[in-house]
Amino acid sequence: MIRPITTRLLVATLSAWAGLAFTSTAQDAAVRKPPQTGSLFEFQGTLNLEGLSSAHGATFGIGHPEGGGRPAIKVDFPAAKGYPGIYFPVPGGGWDLSDYGGVQVSVSNPGKETATVYLRLDNKSSEPNPWNNELVRVGPGETKTLKTTFGKTFGGSGYALDKSRVSSIHLYVDPPKAAYSVLLNDLKAFKGGPPAPAEPKVAPGATKPYITKTESPADHSRPYGQNLVLVKDWTFGKNRADATIKNRADLDREFYYRYIYDKGRLDTLATYWSVHRDYPDDSPKNLHVFGDKTLTLKGRIPDGGGLRKGGIESGMLRGKVEITPGMYIEMRAKLTKGIGAWPSFWLNPGVQYPDGTFSKLGWPPEIDIFEFFNWQGREKTRELAVNIQVNNQPDKFGNPYTIFSALNKDNEYVPGMDFSEDFHVFALDWHKDRPIWILDGHPIKQVYYEWNTVPAHVLITNQIGIEFAKDAMKKMTTDESNWDYEIDYIRIWERK
Repeated sequence: MIRPITTRLLVATLSAWAGLAFTSTAQDAAVRKPPQTGSLFEFQGTLNLEGLSSAHGATFGIGHPEGGGRPAIKVDFPAAKGYPGIYFPVPGGGWDLSDYGGVQVSVSNPGKETATVYLRLDNKSSEPNPWNNELVRVGPGETKTLKTTFGKTFGGSGYALDKSRVSSIHLYVDPPKAAYSVLLNDLKAFKGGPPAPAEPKVAPGATKPYITKTESPADHSRPYGQNLVLVKDWTFGKNRADATIKNRADLDREFYYRYIYDKGRLDTLATYWSVHRDYPDDSPKNLHVFGDKTLTLKGRIPDGGGLRKGGIESGMLRGKVEITPGMYIEMRAKLTKGIGAWPSFWLNPGVQYPDGTFSKLGWPPEIDIFEFFNWQGREKTRELAVNIQVNNQPDKFGNPYTIFSALNKDNEYVPGMDFSEDFHVFALDWHKDRPIWILDGHPIKQVYYEWNTVPAHVLITNQIGIEFAKDAMKKMTTDESNWDYEIDYIRIWERK
């Protein structure tokens, strides 16, 4: 129901302890099932909010919609860098919600700006990100139901939550730029919903998600393990029947060889040493070399060059197709190696139109489908980093929020293999506001992030020499065989 709402406080606001969740008493230590109504927090008869607690400065009390109606929990969110919110009380052993499909709460917005509110359900577990999460956007004066379904996170597949032991119910908001409030009612478990996803089957002792050897798929019409509509098929090789890019003319039709900045002529970035060149196919300096079944972006030291800024030349590709949320971007490749190698696969904002004009250009954000930093003694290409780069300006460019992650504390995924020794499939399934990073068909990370800028373009950059870590480059060698970035295919799909 939508109606104008203002609030008046009926009782004094209750301050809570920042960052602390509700802790049950000893006599309430057992797992409990809710009553037949599914109610998980009842306060209407007593107006007693005992058991609620808050985090990051949120406060709460009793509020009323203007014009009457039932009392509600009024939560005030301060302007803060954290994620202010409240925790609802749970029994010491958790809620047993085996008979239900999820948890919901009614959210009313008495303010003048749209409020985005999250509801997260947790298990106590040592596994990464053992929760399910959902959000709702509530406009000024609106009342909506926020529902989090077991086994789902932001509309997609999520952690296989143990419904019989829900240990935390947490309602929160993104870091507010200005203080605002919401009204809450009717926290309860609801029936129905899809079953929680089964745990993946993995080999004994394997790291989840389990990584398997890949083969170049014969079917180009769908991504590895997915089923979408093909937009672009860049399959490389001069002597393969299924190739779509066989020579330099084909490559010129689909790609540029410089960054989009400086009217499409920028040939390097300040962060690395190599400069990008596009010599002809028949030149011994050629950095975009076709093999029978691949394209290799080479790295070479030209005459007068060396292991320094500007002393190395390398290949790169900038796709001409516009990349937007809803697309699926995938590449199968074997990567560079050795100290100083920095192979990257990423999305950057901006469009260069066929007539030579450009969209609005800026940076950030960028989405790193992968980066490998071979420095600090890392000669092998093992540590895969993924990221949404906002240049430490979340208030201006958005604040990525992790939904799930198999990455370590350094934001790297280290499954144990050397990515320079064999081909692997790297992908970004760019669900709108919910991108998922995928390696060899297995999700490794998902975040919530709103891309509020122009369409992107895809970049495959053979970056060599790490300028901001020059001291770590002392063991870098001039072995050019380390600098082969070999690509089987790049393909792009979209959801219709």
